[in-house]
Amino acid sequence: MKSEYEVKRVTKLYDSCDKCGLPTINCICNKVNKIKSQSKILILSTEREFYRPSNTARLLKLINSDSTEIFLWERTKKPEKLIEYIKDDRYSTFLLFPAEDEESKKRKIEYLDTDKIPAFIIIDGTWKEARKIFRKSDYLKELPIISLELNYRSEFNIRKGNAEGNLCTVETAIEVLKLNGETENSLAVKDLYKLFLRSFKAGISGHKLKE
Repeated sequence: MKSEYEVKRVTKLYDSCDKCGLPTINCICNKVNKIKSQSKILILSTEREFYRPSNTARLLKLINSDSTEIFLWERTKKPEKLIEYIKDDRYSTFLLFPAEDEESKKRKIEYLDTDKIPAFIIIDGTWKEARKIFRKSDYLKELPIISLELNYRSEFNIRKGNAEGNLCTVETAIEVLKLNGETENSLAVKDLYKLFLRSFKAGISGHKLKE
């Protein structure tokens, strides 16, 4: 990963933007209405996931650049800067993850606002990759877990094999912002996400999105 958010040649299938990752004909970088969330969004991503054309973590870095950070997960090397956030007393750090087994259910909490800056860790990857990261990252094992229980289906339909009911990274972030009372910010991210989906679908077919 060349940096936290710059993407050189996201895909060889078509010419793509090095920031949003979309086909160049449908780049949305100049259409982003920037926000600065009150909460920190900390994304833990594999390099493979980060470079997928359909990756949505880049959208968060584009729209919420001052309050979003992306960290590379590696099997043999810990993300030291992320660990600094976890240890920093200025932040209340939470892990967004489904509480599936007894151990994770014991760590599950209901989110309540505190006098500290909330920092939400989102694991970016397929469900199989996310589970692997969750199991193999000891620095995540003591964090309180927030599990989102929603009554709607994910709109992320641009990748084959996406598990039904599982939110993608940007959808999870939208819910986190709502949870923290940041309604306007969540709506801004959702608008960008919808534009991304339309632009992606048009671009991979070689079509410029009609305004």
